[in-house]
Amino acid sequence: MGLIFFLAGVFSGCAWWTKKERQPTPQEMYNNGLKLLNNKKYDQAAETFRKFKEEFPLSHYTPLAELRIADALLLGKNYPEAIIQYEDFKKLHPLHPEIPYAIYQIAMSHFNQMDTIDRDQTETEKAIEQFRYLVENFPQNPQVAEAKKKMQYCQRQLAEHEFYIGHFYYRTKKYRAALGRFEGILQKYPESGLEEKIQPFAEKCRTEIAHEEEKRKEQETQEKKKLKKGGSAWGQGVRS
Repeated sequence: MGLIFFLAGVFSGCAWWTKKERQPTPQEMYNNGLKLLNNKKYDQAAETFRKFKEEFPLSHYTPLAELRIADALLLGKNYPEAIIQYEDFKKLHPLHPEIPYAIYQIAMSHFNQMDTIDRDQTETEKAIEQFRYLVENFPQNPQVAEAKKKMQYCQRQLAEHEFYIGHFYYRTKKYRAALGRFEGILQKYPESGLEEKIQPFAEKCRTEIAHEEEKRKEQETQEKKKLKKGGSAWGQGVRS
C-alpha cells in the first residue's frame, strides 16, 4: 500500500513538473525570432513573431515583432504581403520611431519587384514615390543617403525605359513620336546620364522631320498648281 502511494506521489510530481515548465519571457521569444531571421529561416521567424503577438499583445516588443514579420516576408521575397504588413504597421503605430524604417522597406519591396526596361515600370514609380517621401519627410534619418542612391537608380531605369520606347519609334520611322520621347527624357531626367546617347538620335529625328515637312510643302504646292491648272483649262473651255 505504501508503495502505491509512493508511486502515485512520483507520477503526480512528474505531472506537476510538466505543468510548471517555464515559459519564455517576451524578450527571449523575440530574440528567438531574431535568431531564426538571421539564420534565413524566414517562414519560421514569421511564425514565431506571429505567436509572440498572440501571447504578448501588450508587450513593448509587439510593434517590433510586427515589423519583423514584414521583414521576414520581404527577405523571403513575398513582397506584396510584406508591403501590406509594413502599411499595417504605419496605420497602427503612426508615431513610432521606426516609421521611417517601414517606409524605406516598403520602397525596397517595390524596388525588388522592378522589371526590365522593356516592361511596365509601375513598381519603379512606386519605389521612387516611397524613397522621395522618406527623403522629404525624414531628412535626418540615416537611411536617407541610401534612399537617394536608390531613387537615382530608379530614375535612370525610367529614363532607359523611355529611351527604349523612343528608339522603337525611331526604328519604325515615327520620328515625331521618337523625338517627343527623347526630349522628354532630357526634361524629366536631366541627371540620367543619357544626354550623349540621346543627342545623335534626336538630331537625326529633327533632320527627318524637316525633310518630311519639306516634302509635305512640296506636295501642297504641286496640288495647288494642279488645281490652278485645272481651273484655267476649265475656264478656257467655257470661253470657247
